[in-house]
Amino acid sequence: MKKVKAFIIALMLFCFTVYGLHIYSIQAIALDNNAFSTWPNKAKFNSPDAIRANLNSNSIVVFGSSEFEHGQRTIYHPKAMFKDFQFNPMLIGAGYYQCLEHAITLGAVGNDIPTKKVVLLLSPSWFRKGGVVNTAFASRFSEGSYIEMLKNDKISPETKEYIKNRTEKLLQVDQSTLKRINVYNRVLMGDNASVMDDLSYHVYENYLLEKDRQGVIIQAKLFNLKSDQNKDNHDRQIDWGAYMDKAQAQGEKYNNNPFYMTPRGFMRAQYKLSGRISPNKKRVENCYVKSAEYDDFKCFLDLCKQLNVEPLIVALPVNGYYYDYSGFPAKTRTQYYEKIKAITKEYGVQMVDLSNEEFTKYFFEDGIHLGGKGWVTVNEVLYNFYNKNEEQPEV
Repeated sequence: MKKVKAFIIALMLFCFTVYGLHIYSIQAIALDNNAFSTWPNKAKFNSPDAIRANLNSNSIVVFGSSEFEHGQRTIYHPKAMFKDFQFNPMLIGAGYYQCLEHAITLGAVGNDIPTKKVVLLLSPSWFRKGGVVNTAFASRFSEGSYIEMLKNDKISPETKEYIKNRTEKLLQVDQSTLKRINVYNRVLMGDNASVMDDLSYHVYENYLLEKDRQGVIIQAKLFNLKSDQNKDNHDRQIDWGAYMDKAQAQGEKYNNNPFYMTPRGFMRAQYKLSGRISPNKKRVENCYVKSAEYDDFKCFLDLCKQLNVEPLIVALPVNGYYYDYSGFPAKTRTQYYEKIKAITKEYGVQMVDLSNEEFTKYFFEDGIHLGGKGWVTVNEVLYNFYNKNEEQPEV
């Protein structure tokens, strides 16, 4: 009898502990801090709850890739430029994040974006023939976001079917995750789910919610992210010209190389080019013409329409000096830019074409990632999209 009582007491304590952690995690992920929003961390990207909890009436969601991980220690990165602003750019993306994973995330959180504004920073490197690489997609895939996307009744069955088919194809390299995805599909898309499927889904969904929340809390503490720091912030005008002048002066002083990269970026470029075999001309000339990424991009735009979200597409350029030198012809790059223009025109969405910046000195850190001038340009685009030219005090 004593053992039974001890077991019941232990079980009750365990349940109270789990419930306490659950309540704590819900509160703890709402940091209300621009440092969180501009933090490129996979734990954040994996948790739709954490993203939603930190969106407010000053937020726009900005989807991108590895550019968010570069330039973080400079004055030009969004985390520095908008540090004390009410403007809250929620950056989502790092290396290997592309249109399909962004579409899944948008499907998960799109209903909860107060401003109904999103920006997609398109990188040309996404649009190689095969599109997103299966192992890269698997490494960035968020099961929690996938479940939330499937549960969103504003998304059309056709769009869900497209995402389902692409996801199943790309996750062939991760059979354990694929098995769970098949269960979610059967339960949430009406594909003859069994009682065991239904039970497995509900158990794992709750597990994922807690796991993802706790992951955000742990990572936020490791990175010393504080909460509730946006209370007294104010938006103001930014002297973009002054920032450009600083970037120009720093570039002239430190970026003394034929590609106008940062010293570290130039060192990496030299390493890549050393002993490199010249690219096959025919292959390179056509490598951006056909890509599965274009359909993934269209899927993202379809979701914007279905969720009544206003998208701004920013076509990022590449370093023209470096790409020309490495044998990647301008004709191929132009094909990509023109194709993106055609798609955005077809969908009737706004696009900022930065292809004319390919040969702007000090625009890039390396061959493709934004440098000082690049970040100033993109930040101005983001800020203007957010405030629609509202009057702000000067900074």
